[in-house]
Amino acid sequence: MSRRDLLRSAGLVGLGGIGGIGLTGAGVYVRRARRTAAKAAAAATPTVDPSKVYLSKYLADGKLTVCSMKYRLTDSQTEPAVYNTATQGARHQALMAKKMSQSWAVDSPLMVLDPYGTTRTGLYVYFDAATSGKLSVSCATASTATFSAVAANHASKGFEGLVVALVPGARNTLTLTWTPTSGAKKVITASIPAPATLSGYGTQISASVSDESALTPGLFALTGVVGPQGNNTYLFDNHGVMRAELLATDQEHYHVVVEDGRLITNTSSSQISVLDHLGHADPIIDFNGYTTHHDLVVVGDIVYALASRSGSGRVEDRVLRIDLNSGEVAECVDLQKVLPNYEKLAHTRSTATADPYGVVGEDWAHLNTVQVVGDVMYLSSRETSTIIALDNALDADSTPSVRYMIGTPALWKGTGYQKHFLTASGSPTGNAGQHSVERIHDPELPAGQYYLEMFNNNYWYLGTRADKDWKGIGPSNASATATKGTSHWLRYLVDEKAGTYKEAFRVDVPYSSVVSNVFRLGGGTISDNAVVHSGKAYLFSERRPDGTVLATYRYDSTSLGYRAYKDSFKGFWYA
Repeated sequence: MSRRDLLRSAGLVGLGGIGGIGLTGAGVYVRRARRTAAKAAAAATPTVDPSKVYLSKYLADGKLTVCSMKYRLTDSQTEPAVYNTATQGARHQALMAKKMSQSWAVDSPLMVLDPYGTTRTGLYVYFDAATSGKLSVSCATASTATFSAVAANHASKGFEGLVVALVPGARNTLTLTWTPTSGAKKVITASIPAPATLSGYGTQISASVSDESALTPGLFALTGVVGPQGNNTYLFDNHGVMRAELLATDQEHYHVVVEDGRLITNTSSSQISVLDHLGHADPIIDFNGYTTHHDLVVVGDIVYALASRSGSGRVEDRVLRIDLNSGEVAECVDLQKVLPNYEKLAHTRSTATADPYGVVGEDWAHLNTVQVVGDVMYLSSRETSTIIALDNALDADSTPSVRYMIGTPALWKGTGYQKHFLTASGSPTGNAGQHSVERIHDPELPAGQYYLEMFNNNYWYLGTRADKDWKGIGPSNASATATKGTSHWLRYLVDEKAGTYKEAFRVDVPYSSVVSNVFRLGGGTISDNAVVHSGKAYLFSERRPDGTVLATYRYDSTSLGYRAYKDSFKGFWYA
């Protein structure tokens, strides 16, 4: 049962939630430089008409031919932007024309490398057959562990799907075994030198696996790795081997959401796209006047995305509502209108530490998580180390109001908002600079109680308040330095009826003053494994529900990695 189905069965609607970047230091300047360079290049170089796309022979191996998409370019032209409706339409038309041009047999299928330009090494495979069946995949290289899976079949007869297994930059021995529902098996083998990563990022990260059998199947998605490589998301298997590279543009992907046969993510600073199982991006929704940041969540066909509004003088304090069916984009939350008395106390950071995506203004709240469950929106404010639950926040014509808050009430002295804070029961570890706050469903809890789980960075610092306003009033065990401390996988038990919260679970994890996340796997319940990612420590792990480490992965970065997720891609890329 999927995470979304579990929520539906509990009378809830959606689930998501990750958070934050917006930091000072190398990460800011690298990202700003990337975005500026990308815009300058796009403005200076004419692009070719997307209709000039055609299928070219990539390699021939015996009876097998692998194709790739090419454009007819003059010396002064570049390829059109991938995340563009015309581009995606032209690529789709070229692929479908090739598919319909002849009958494709099992032993000589149509194979096209990354037909839509979004996955780098995803291999489109299509062939006709008299019956349905399954396609088993085995991919071996000289220096990596063999990867085996059953590809998701999106055809009623024969096979159609994207085989995600090839290691970028390596010669891959790909073996495809077709097992029809009736008839004999057939085996297809090809030696494919896959193209190197677009970013230049390495395809093997350090992996220390203590219990491989207990790991969930699927691929880890590592987003926002700071360095010269670019913004792309890297998809790694359980051995730390890259199997695909998800294309980003001027901004890293914040939350890669896979559900209901689609992958939804931000594909630029002002764009949300939906990718199907073949990598085809449609719809692509552009919006002006806002830049997205930190997080998005999908509820049915609505995306809620954290955003900054250009020219507002403030940053990272809005939520957009994006309708995937109509393409309508509307602002549903302006946190300053909800909490104006606190915003008046804050001041603007210097330009050197302003929003990393070019929007300069007062970063008074620094939202880094949005989640929607039922009719309630949950937000995480890193700058104030406060979790905020809102009512009436899901529609553009509603007036949001505070349902409750969790954090340090003393920070809000004089605002009139201290009455909204839940009361701490016992002596819970206080949340300081927290990220990826997520409501976790547990059917064993009585009505009115639930868990809020987070990566507690445990870093107590405010850049938009005078020192006298925040020093000495934060959680007693929180670090006041960005380089030394202990972070936590932290869970609170919230009792809304009693108006209280208490610590239910805490595991110490490698310190990360900013970014980072905890992400539940499987159905997203209390009994599922989790990915715990410490972005400033350049590592993530998969852990049992009790916190036991099953595998740890270390990666390279010049400053940090943003988020790490994992998905089975069941029914999407794998059966």
